[in-house]
Amino acid sequence: MTEAIEISGEQIKAEVLAKIDQYKDRSVLEQYAIFMGKAQILEFGLKGLLARKFNVPHEKMERWTLGVTKNELRDRGLRPDFIRFLESVVDHRNNMAHEFLVNTEITRSIANFSDRKLYGDLFRALYELEQIIILHDWCEENNGWLPCT
Repeated sequence: MTEAIEISGEQIKAEVLAKIDQYKDRSVLEQYAIFMGKAQILEFGLKGLLARKFNVPHEKMERWTLGVTKNELRDRGLRPDFIRFLESVVDHRNNMAHEFLVNTEITRSIANFSDRKLYGDLFRALYELEQIIILHDWCEENNGWLPCT
């Protein structure tokens, strides 16, 4: 009988906090750029997963967004816990892509909020992105993409 390999919430939290530490001396614009770049890399990795595990041609996925990619993975039976985390990351990515910079500048022009107050959304987005990257890597290493039966 093979023993199931698991990763605990505490392990994930510790790894995420260690990764988040790398952002502390970066400007908000740098953090934003890192978030968007890593989200794009995650999207490419997930499209690669669809190609490898489910034989989806790369050409078919060329114009897919992270949200469409998430839906395809969900529809093909990828583990539901990963999909729930991914849904949150998709929401953060959409907010960062379409609203964050504009809302930040509007808020700055109206009031003098601290950077900490202004960038709470960015911190949460970075935290959840680092979390899903850790889960992605764990699933890759342990062939843990499909739910246990």
